[in-house]
Amino acid sequence: LDLPVPAAAEPVFTGRDAVQGAILAKLADAGSIWPARLPRKEREALAAFYGERAGAPLWTDGRALLPRVDAVVRSLGRADADGLDPADYPPPVLSPARAANAADLADAELKLSAVLVLYARDARGGRIEPSRLSSLITPTLDLPGAGPVLSLLDGAADPGAALESFQPPHAGYRALKRKLAALREQRPGLPSVRRRMGPELTTQTIAVLGDAPRPAAPLVSPRLEGDILANMERWRWLPADLGSRYVAVNVPEFRLRLIEDGAVAHEARVITGRPETPTPIFSGLMDHAVVNPSWYVPPSIMKKEFLPGLAADPDYAAKRGYEVIRRRGQVSVRQPPGERNALGFIKFMFPNDHAVYLHDTPNRTLFGAGRRAFSHGCVRVENPFALADFVLGRDWSEARLKKLIGRGERTIHLPQKLPVHLTYFTVDVDAAGEMRTFEDLYGYNRRVRQALGLGA
Repeated sequence: LDLPVPAAAEPVFTGRDAVQGAILAKLADAGSIWPARLPRKEREALAAFYGERAGAPLWTDGRALLPRVDAVVRSLGRADADGLDPADYPPPVLSPARAANAADLADAELKLSAVLVLYARDARGGRIEPSRLSSLITPTLDLPGAGPVLSLLDGAADPGAALESFQPPHAGYRALKRKLAALREQRPGLPSVRRRMGPELTTQTIAVLGDAPRPAAPLVSPRLEGDILANMERWRWLPADLGSRYVAVNVPEFRLRLIEDGAVAHEARVITGRPETPTPIFSGLMDHAVVNPSWYVPPSIMKKEFLPGLAADPDYAAKRGYEVIRRRGQVSVRQPPGERNALGFIKFMFPNDHAVYLHDTPNRTLFGAGRRAFSHGCVRVENPFALADFVLGRDWSEARLKKLIGRGERTIHLPQKLPVHLTYFTVDVDAAGEMRTFEDLYGYNRRVRQALGLGA
C-alpha cells in the first residue's frame, strides 16, 4: 500500500519559549535580580506582571535583546541630566564573547525591567520620603507601579521618550534642568561617559559600560549644583498635573501666584510661618472662603500662651477681646469677627491635616518687610480681596465682597475646587531666564541635599 509521504515540518524556533521558561524559573527566586532600593511591593508587582504574561519577555525575541532596548538604555544613560545618578540604573550586561543563552536573556530581561521601574519611580519622587525630613512636609507622591510602567513602555513607539516622560513636566523644573546643564558645560574636566558616547550608546556597548571605570568627576561649584539638584527633587513632590488654574505659594520667596493656562494671572506678597512654626508643604483643594471669619485659637497657641495667661488672670481672654466657649465638648477660645481678628476679613479654606489656610491679617504693615516669616504656619495674603475676585467667580467681585464686611460670618463656596500648592523652592528661574535664590528658611533644602548625598 503506497501512502503519501508527509511534508517535512517547518523547523520550530524555541528560543523565546525557553526564555519564557527561564523567566518563570527566575521569578521563583529573584532576590538577586531586583535593585536593592526597589520596594518589596514593586518586586512583587514585577513578579505578578510577568506571571500574568506566563513569562513572555518585553525586551528579547529569544535570540538577543531587541533593538528597542537601545532607546531605554540611552535614556538611562541620560539620567544625570535630570539630577539622577546613572549608576543607580545599570543596564544588563551581556557578554559579547558568546551567544546569549535563555538563562542570560531571562536575567537581562528582568534586570532591565526592574531598573526601568526604579527610574520611573525616582523620576516621580521615589528617592526620598519627604515626611522623614519633616512632619510638616506631606505631599502626596504619585509613584508609578511596576505594571503601569512596563505596560506604557511596551506600548510606546519610542520607549526611551516614554521613560523620560516620568520626569516632572513643569516649566519651573525644565528651567532648572537647563541651568544645571549650562553649569556643567562651564566646568573643566573630562566629559561624562554619556556625553562621550552619545547616540552610540546601544546594546552593543552595554558590556563595555558594565565594566568600564568611571571618569573622575569634573570640578564644579558643589554648592550651586547641589542646590539646583535639591530643588529639582522637590519639583518631583508636586502632582504631574498642577491644574489648568491653580494657586502656588513659594514659602521662602514669600510670594503667591495664581496661574491660569501657564501664565500668572495674579500675584501677591505673603507672610509665612516663622522658623519655629513653619508653614507646611503640601497640595490641597480650595473649596470655600469665609468672609468675617471667627478665629479659634489653635491648641499649640492655647498651650503656650492662653492657658498660662488664664491661670494667672481669669479675665485674660476677655481683656483681649476673646471669648471662652464650649465647642464640641471642649473649651475653646474664640476671637469674634472684626478689625482686630487675627484672620482679618476673609480666609480661604482648603481642608488639610495641618489646619492651615490662606487669610487676611489686621497687621498689614508687615508686608513691607523683606523677610516675612511671622505667622504661626498659615499664609497671610496681601490684598486678599483681589485674590477673592479671581477665585470666587464672577458673582463675587472685590467690591461686592467688601460690602459684606461687618455683616456677620458668610461662607462662599467656589464654583469649582481650586488646587493650592504650598511649595518650598530656594532656587528658581524667572521669566527673563535669570536664576534667583532665596533663604533656606526652615533648613529643608539642606535636609534634601543631605538625603541625596550632596553634602550639607
